[in-house]
Amino acid sequence: MAKILVVDDEEAIHHLYNSILSEVGHEVFVAEDAEKAKSILSKEEFDVAVVDRILPGQEDGVDILRFIQAKHPLCQIIMLSGFPTFSSASEAIRCRAFDYLTKPVKATKLCEVVNAAVKEKNFQEAQTLNAEKNKKSYEEMKSKQEMLQHDMRSLLIGIIGFANLLINRTSLDEAQLEYCKQIQQCSGQLENMVNAYLDISHLEQTHFQLNKTTFNFLDIARQSRKTLHFLADEKNVDISIIYNKKLLSIGDVLFFEGDRMYLQNAIDNLLKNAIEASPPDRRVKLKIKNTNSHLWVTVQNWGAIPASLRPTFFEKYTTSGKGKGMGIGTYMANLVVKAHGGEIIFESSEGKGTEILIKLPLPSGQG
Repeated sequence: MAKILVVDDEEAIHHLYNSILSEVGHEVFVAEDAEKAKSILSKEEFDVAVVDRILPGQEDGVDILRFIQAKHPLCQIIMLSGFPTFSSASEAIRCRAFDYLTKPVKATKLCEVVNAAVKEKNFQEAQTLNAEKNKKSYEEMKSKQEMLQHDMRSLLIGIIGFANLLINRTSLDEAQLEYCKQIQQCSGQLENMVNAYLDISHLEQTHFQLNKTTFNFLDIARQSRKTLHFLADEKNVDISIIYNKKLLSIGDVLFFEGDRMYLQNAIDNLLKNAIEASPPDRRVKLKIKNTNSHLWVTVQNWGAIPASLRPTFFEKYTTSGKGKGMGIGTYMANLVVKAHGGEIIFESSEGKGTEILIKLPLPSGQG
């Protein structure tokens, strides 16, 4: 049923445990000291090790426990002691022993604990295999997506490039010029859609890992305003960036450790939504502040989220009144914030407009 290693310096214990465990179908190996145990462990894999706390020689049962964890992390260790103390028990549990038993151990109790340890080992093994399988699938999917992204972007660049040549190098009548401009615009929107969907598919994966670096978070706010000021100008909407209750100045710095690209995309999406939802001639505010433990970002505008959308505001494909919107901006922002261990909420009403509040944890002492 399972391979068991018994490590104990008493010969009578060897025979007893071997007999008990063999009778229920286990394959049992024995070692009388740490040196012999390590020799066996260097050649064999075990499901469970039953190890005496006190052994002859310089190394004891805890040393064997640590050796097994380093060489065979899935092997479950049951620690035994004829002279148990609170400190020795707590040390064994702290070193992640599966259980700690006091000698003499009844046959029924030994079999019960060994069987439970075997189940735990099998469970952990299945979890590990499943994680490795999922990771492999994710890596394969990621590779295919990157290839798709590269190929589609190459084609889109070609379409946009030829449209630019027609506009800038040929004589076009008014209708032809308008058609070429529409090709430019549609190609740009399609590229944004492809990038957004691929980013979301990455974030939704269990094994996705952020590419964290340390950067000035305020540069994200500056970049968002620069990217979106044309959209804001169309509605005569002013974008104000406020840092710690003051207008952002050139010398302000707020270092943060996170994935710069995804956080930039999240803030861009939220600020873009705020501009689109804002009534004309009103102000949109991007407010940032930091405490000792958290970074807070608020995106504020005077438009209200329709009541029907509020229950699903952070879900995929939630949108209203935007012909060009895909309804994934807030969904993606939510994924990005949660991937950084943060929280995102909103408040919205007809009288006060909408505030989206992001709370991101800061490393100790960074704030």
